[in-house]
Amino acid sequence: MIKTGDTVRYLNAVGGGIVTRTEGKIVYVEENGFETPVLASEVVVVLPAGHQSDIPGHKKMFDQEAFDAGRSRTAPQPEKAAPAPDPLPEKVEETPHGEKINLQLAFEPDNLKNLAKARFNAVLVNDSNYFLDFTFLRRAADERGWSVVFRGTCAPNELIDLASYTHEDLPSIERVAIQAVPYKRDREFTLKNPVSIRRRLDLTKFYKLHCFRPGLYFETPVLEMQLLSDDLQPREEEPDRTAETLSAKFNVAPARQEKPKKKKSPAAENPHKLLPPIEIDLHAGELLDTTAGLSPADILNLQLDTVRKTMKSHSRRIGQKIIFIHGKGEGVLRKSLLALLRKEFPSAEIQDASFQEYGFGATLVTIHTPKEKK
Repeated sequence: MIKTGDTVRYLNAVGGGIVTRTEGKIVYVEENGFETPVLASEVVVVLPAGHQSDIPGHKKMFDQEAFDAGRSRTAPQPEKAAPAPDPLPEKVEETPHGEKINLQLAFEPDNLKNLAKARFNAVLVNDSNYFLDFTFLRRAADERGWSVVFRGTCAPNELIDLASYTHEDLPSIERVAIQAVPYKRDREFTLKNPVSIRRRLDLTKFYKLHCFRPGLYFETPVLEMQLLSDDLQPREEEPDRTAETLSAKFNVAPARQEKPKKKKSPAAENPHKLLPPIEIDLHAGELLDTTAGLSPADILNLQLDTVRKTMKSHSRRIGQKIIFIHGKGEGVLRKSLLALLRKEFPSAEIQDASFQEYGFGATLVTIHTPKEKK
């Protein structure tokens, strides 16, 4: 109820004043010596009657800038509230393992059942006790430099979303880089080297379902790329070819480097030793672009033909180890693989591959000298 002496302001116009009298639903507002009749429903009390006497110049107590901005105020505010203090930073629970930085880039699909039309969310995982001020970059289209995709701070043990991509967008990030500075807040820490990592994405993996699997940091299937493992890069970073590009452009011969003298390796002296193992993935998605129109029997025959051709092409490399990845599944492919090897390559040594690396999903075959027929 609006009473005589109340200080009001207009709801639908700028300004206000003191109510001098009321007549039913009409109130009369005095402002700058003029009395204006308005509907009671179109004003709001900002200072009740009897509260103006101790405020000098109470007729001009309105916040005119607030009125002009259209802000509403339904209660008197004689004093401005003090600003709330900044929240205290969350305490980081450190672990001994976190003293070494593990950094991972992962791509999480929004539609695992239809990868061809999925959108992939790029996520940076910081598994450490360190904050990382980082920049996520991609190679420029003209390959003369790099451009920033995302820049920010990743807290300890945090996953941070970088960007999302469709298959049409993925070629623009075929080559990516992460640069970061590790540090801790409000405590002493071991100084780490700045991080600078470059990687080339295998874009074909974004179409292959078996390349997406739950990992250490994700319960849902993702495509993982380890950037740092206990402060170390698990693989050699992509070489910077800027100097080669400039040399080709300006027709300048690059500086000659003396080639080191070749040393004979033990493998050269004995070609049957130190042969690196060969890994053959027999999953249909690795062997075929599409399985449309093929029956399970057709796919199985193709997988066994791959085994047969691989064994024949390496039959003279005594000591060669070949790992056939067949997965667990129902065991049909594994049984057929073992039957083929025992029948057509009886001299080969057959055993389960490393359980730690492959679980029960791979078989290790070692090439031996064929047995003479009696």
